[in-house]
Amino acid sequence: MYIIKETPYEVEETQLKESQDFANRVQELRSSGALTPEVLERLRKYFKIKNIYNSNAIEGSTLDVGETRLVVEQGLTISGKPLKDQAEAKNLSEALDFLENLAQNTETPITERDIRQIHYLVLTDINSGNAGKYRNVPVEISGSEFKPPMPEQIAGEMQNFGTWLQKASLPGKFFQQDEAILVASAAHTWFVTIHPFIDGNGRVARLLMNLLFMRYGFPIAVITREDRSRYYDALEISQSSNLTGFISLVSESLQESLEEYEAAAKERRDTEEWAKSIANKFNEKERINASNHYEVWKNAMEFLKSLIRQTAELVDSSSDIGKIYFSDFGNLGFEKYISLKNYNSAKKTWFFRIDFKLSSRTARYLFFFGSPSSHMQDYDVDVTLHVCREEPTDSFNYERLDSIASPNVPNVVEIGYNAKNEAFVVRGINSQVREEKIESLCRNFIKEVVDKYFAS
Repeated sequence: MYIIKETPYEVEETQLKESQDFANRVQELRSSGALTPEVLERLRKYFKIKNIYNSNAIEGSTLDVGETRLVVEQGLTISGKPLKDQAEAKNLSEALDFLENLAQNTETPITERDIRQIHYLVLTDINSGNAGKYRNVPVEISGSEFKPPMPEQIAGEMQNFGTWLQKASLPGKFFQQDEAILVASAAHTWFVTIHPFIDGNGRVARLLMNLLFMRYGFPIAVITREDRSRYYDALEISQSSNLTGFISLVSESLQESLEEYEAAAKERRDTEEWAKSIANKFNEKERINASNHYEVWKNAMEFLKSLIRQTAELVDSSSDIGKIYFSDFGNLGFEKYISLKNYNSAKKTWFFRIDFKLSSRTARYLFFFGSPSSHMQDYDVDVTLHVCREEPTDSFNYERLDSIASPNVPNVVEIGYNAKNEAFVVRGINSQVREEKIESLCRNFIKEVVDKYFAS
């Protein structure tokens, strides 16, 4: 493991190499001269709205992207939406403007005073009495076993953090550019661990992380609303000083942002190019048919998820020792469905995850959407569910079940739906394909996990 300088945090050695590789890509793009002022301004506006929408959505805001843009760019009041949500969007916009000013002067360190000012901008006119002030009451983090420091400890904790931050916020002095991902991730996690404010800690932590990315010449990392569960899971694990999972999520977000920059440098976006290619393949009738197929498929997959959730919760409620946790990541959108159906790539296709825990043993099974394997292509299925397991435990590295050489693997590695026969189709470890009733599919999967993984 690699220990991040003068912090309580450590990461996998491979992540240091990945951080260095990413820094090289950033440097190559910037030195290419393709990012003109016009392109950069367009990207700035795009990422500003994307960041405001997702950061507030993580905290429960009901504004969609379009409404966020109207509030921020045109100052409109959206009828029927909470005024608090709209105030949060305006405040985060002001805070991002302040961040851009702080980011430009890389010779001046970031201080506790700057953090307080960021928090003041985030909370003013929402909770003005506490804006910019450290909390004077104990707090608990909902859904977390971690207990933040008591009020009387905050000043000392923030002083220690602030001393490190002043050095870390000067690129090239204490840390080099190729360590930027480690620095920004450590700053985010360290800050939320202290939890110095009564409210707004998450927003300030993400702003602080992106301020450091901006100082080091990186794009910002937008933790999306869809990644909310992964985000909180990774933060919970980071309380033990292991940042591996959190950095994995941040690196994915940075990767997406950099791809946007690369696409803009070529005067087109990958998403626009993909949409045009799809539009040319389908006439109106074919589009309607594709949409109808998608709705049938989506309903079947939602039914599968609902039933396996109910089965997991039933077993969990019946057990006095073991625990089963179910995490829902939402369904696959139409565009990604079409892309996978046509054997093209799509990002962020997680569907759900089931975590099994018995004493100190844990097994996490992740179900994600992908194109059908060659074994499933003769069974009239569209997009299929692939199953993988975290290997090794707590590594945040997932391996497909059919690539794990172990006898404790359940005999379900891929699931499809045949709409014509109204039947689910399952591929097992031996690549044999079978139709199976959904009830037995759900029960057999959970039973096999328990029998093969925990009973051995």
